[in-house]
Amino acid sequence: MKTLPLIFYVCLGVLASLRGPLRAAAGERAEKPEALLTEFVYDAVVEIGAPVEVGDTPSGRRRYIPILGGTFEGESMRGVVLPGGADWQTERRDGVTEVDALYSMRCDDGTVIIVRNRGVIAEGGRYLRTSPRFEVPDGPHAWLARTQFLGSIAAGPRPGTVTIRVFRVL
Repeated sequence: MKTLPLIFYVCLGVLASLRGPLRAAAGERAEKPEALLTEFVYDAVVEIGAPVEVGDTPSGRRRYIPILGGTFEGESMRGVVLPGGADWQTERRDGVTEVDALYSMRCDDGTVIIVRNRGVIAEGGRYLRTSPRFEVPDGPHAWLARTQFLGSIAAGPRPGTVTIRVFRVL
C-alpha cells in the first residue's frame, strides 16, 4: 500500500471544516455571516521621526518612519508608546502604500505589549486602515492576543504626531 502525501491529509481536514458552507452551496439552507460590529479600545498619539528613504526595490519604493514615543488611552488601558519602533512602508506601483509598523507600548500597570500594525494607505492618504495584532504576556491584557482589531490613522494633534484609533471586532 502506498503512503499518501501529507498534503492529502491537510486537504481532507480543510474540506471537513468547510462541510457546512459546502452543503449550503449544494442547495441546503445557507446562513449569512454576521455583520461586523466594533468597540472602541484606545487612541494613541504617536510621535514620529523624519522618514528615512530606502529607495526603489523589487517590491516598490521603500521607506521607514521611526517611532519616537507617545501615549495611548482607552477605557480599560492607558500608558506610553515606547521609543524604538518603526513603520516600514512600501509604495506600490498602483499608488497604494503598504504599512507595517512594529513597536511596543507600556501600560500604566507595567505590562509591555508588542504591537504589529499592518495596513494600507490609498486615495492620496484619505484612506488609511490597519489591522493591529498584539503580543502580550498572561495577565489583565491577555485578551488582546485573542481578538481581531481594526485601526484608522490620521494626522495627530501636533506636528510630528499621528493619531491611531483602535477598535475591537466583536
